[in-house]
Amino acid sequence: MRATVETHEMSPTLPPIKVRVSLGTEDLTIKMSDRGGGVPLRKIERLFSYMYSTAPSPVHEDNSRNAPLAGFGYGLPISRLYAKYFQGDLQLYSMEGYGTSAVIYLKALSSESVERLPVFNKSALRHYQTSIEADDWCMPSRDPKKLGNTKRIL
Repeated sequence: MRATVETHEMSPTLPPIKVRVSLGTEDLTIKMSDRGGGVPLRKIERLFSYMYSTAPSPVHEDNSRNAPLAGFGYGLPISRLYAKYFQGDLQLYSMEGYGTSAVIYLKALSSESVERLPVFNKSALRHYQTSIEADDWCMPSRDPKKLGNTKRIL
């Protein structure tokens, strides 16, 4: 909404922000589209980084009872985290110079939106351990890796 107002501040009317909700057999999808000028493709992933914001830094006045809602850089990252936590997703599609669409995917059935929690126990430990791999050309090692499983017979 902020981008739409800032992009069209000289216009007598603001373009609408369109919201569509679709309930399918598997997914509940919510799509919000604005005409707030869009974001370049190279910046889309950065929008999901904590502490990164396109809004001006919030200024909190000492006597004000109103807390700022934008500018901290937590809105999109936490929203996507919540969506993924319940087996969904949040994706942004932008057209620089025009606008952005945000699409939220959620499971239609609450029985399928089971919380996705990491499991840390002995049987799951092997999934989190890294395997020994060959040297990468961009990160060479001084010591040679023993990659072969062959045994030498004298």
